[in-house]
Amino acid sequence: DANDNAPVFSQAVYKASLPEDSPLDTLVVTVSAADADEGLNGDVTYDFGHISENDVNVFFINPKTGEIKVIGAIDYEDTNSFETSVQAKDGLGLTSYAKVIIDVTDINDNAPAIYIKSLSNPVPENAPPGTEVGIINVQDRDSEKNRQVRCSIQQNVPFKLVPSIKNYYSLVTTGQLDRELVSDYNITISATDEGSPPLSSSKTVQLSVADINDNPPVFEEQSYSAYVSENNKPGSTLCSVSARDPDWRQNGTVIYSLLPAEVNGASVSSYLSVNGDTGVIHAVRSFDYEQLRSFKVHVMARDNGSPPLSSNV
Repeated sequence: DANDNAPVFSQAVYKASLPEDSPLDTLVVTVSAADADEGLNGDVTYDFGHISENDVNVFFINPKTGEIKVIGAIDYEDTNSFETSVQAKDGLGLTSYAKVIIDVTDINDNAPAIYIKSLSNPVPENAPPGTEVGIINVQDRDSEKNRQVRCSIQQNVPFKLVPSIKNYYSLVTTGQLDRELVSDYNITISATDEGSPPLSSSKTVQLSVADINDNPPVFEEQSYSAYVSENNKPGSTLCSVSARDPDWRQNGTVIYSLLPAEVNGASVSSYLSVNGDTGVIHAVRSFDYEQLRSFKVHVMARDNGSPPLSSNV
C-alpha cells in the first residue's frame, strides 16, 4: 500500500459546550479522523495544532483516541470560549486539520460584592427624611441572570436603599433621627443574585448621629425652697439647683446664673450668688428677719450650644 491518503476528520469543525468549574479529567469532545491506507500508513495520531500557552495548561488531547479532556481550571469570568486546531497525522506524516470551538457556560460561582462608594458620617440628627447619607455599588462577576442582583436593608433602622443608576443605590434616611435616643447605627446591607441556587453577601455600615443643640436644660424640680436663720454667715450655703441637658458635650453643658431682679430695692445679687458650674446658691450677706422674712429669686440654666437654649426655675 502506498501512503497516498491523508487522514480525514469526520467534521471540519467540532463544537462543544463546557460548564465552568468542570472537574479535572472531564471529557469535552472527541475528534475522529479516518485514513483509507493500510497498516502504518493508516495509523492516525492526534495532537493540537496551533494552541496558545494558556490553552495548553487547560486541555489535553489523547494522541490515540482523540479525546480532549480538562486538565486545568475553567473560569468563565476569565475566558468564555476557546478556539484551537487539532491535527491528525498518519504513520508517514500526512496531516490534516480541523477546528475545535469550546464555549464555556457560566455557573453561579460568584457572590455579589458590595462597595461603599461614599458615606456622610456622622449624620446630623436634624437631617430631614430623604437625606442621602451614602452611595452603594453592587457588582457580580457572573453573567446574565447570575449577575442580576437584588439589594435590601434590614427593617429596624430609619434608612432605606433607593435604586439609582445601574448597580448603584442611594442610602437615605426615612425618618427623623434623634441622637439622644440612638447615637449609632449598624446598618446591614444584603445583596442576593438571581442564580440557581442564589448567592448572597452582606456588608455592615457603621453610621453615627451628630448632636444638634435641640434640648434645653430641664430643672429636676419645678421650684426649690430654702430656710436660713437670721444673722447667718455671709457665704453660707442655702440650697442647690440642678438641671439636666441630654445633648452632647458643650450642647449639654449647663451654666447657672441668677436672673436680674430686686429684693427690698436692692439687686438680688447683693443677697445671693449661684455657682455657675454646680448650681449651689450662697448667701452674700447676713439676713435680718425683722427686715426680710422671705423672698423669691429666679435661676436660669443655660447650655453652651450655639445658639444656647435655657430654662428658668
